[in-house]
Amino acid sequence: MGKFLILLLALFVMACSSPEKQMPHNDLWAFEGSKNDPQVDALLTPIFADYEGMLKSMANNDTSSMFSIAKSLILRCDTLPRLIQIKDTALQNSLQLGLMNFEDELQGLVLEQYSNDIHVSINMATIQLLHLLGTVGYKKQTVYIYNTIDNNTKSEEDGLIWLALTKKSNNPYYSIGNEIVNAISILQEN
Repeated sequence: MGKFLILLLALFVMACSSPEKQMPHNDLWAFEGSKNDPQVDALLTPIFADYEGMLKSMANNDTSSMFSIAKSLILRCDTLPRLIQIKDTALQNSLQLGLMNFEDELQGLVLEQYSNDIHVSINMATIQLLHLLGTVGYKKQTVYIYNTIDNNTKSEEDGLIWLALTKKSNNPYYSIGNEIVNAISILQEN
């Protein structure tokens, strides 16, 4: 009986000392719900809708539509900070910086020509949008975060990410076979 207790104690100590597995990409955003402003949420909702349209166009290999949506998003990100006055200057600055970073990635996207480069640009724009939504504490809708692994990646950390408003989503990067993917995380839970 004593040997069994020692074995059980050893297993307990090992289980408690092993580091907790972190979700991939958790370092890309921090959700700051205390900064939430319904006015900012209302302004970011159409940006997210256009982002989803851009993903759909990419999944359908419709680069013309994707680039058109990206150009529309660039214009929206450029003009949005002038349309809103927030009392919290820190939130205003975070919003402006986040929109500028997202816009910069979109400007890089519209210059791309090859499928792999487009995927990387969409991934980078997604990271900036994810960071923006987390920084301003976006709460209007639940935002699900996805990750995919392809033949060139070794782990989830190397995969491409995208955002959606549903728990399951088609992989927009590799739409062959309409691969359904489960979300790896929720923006508002980090």
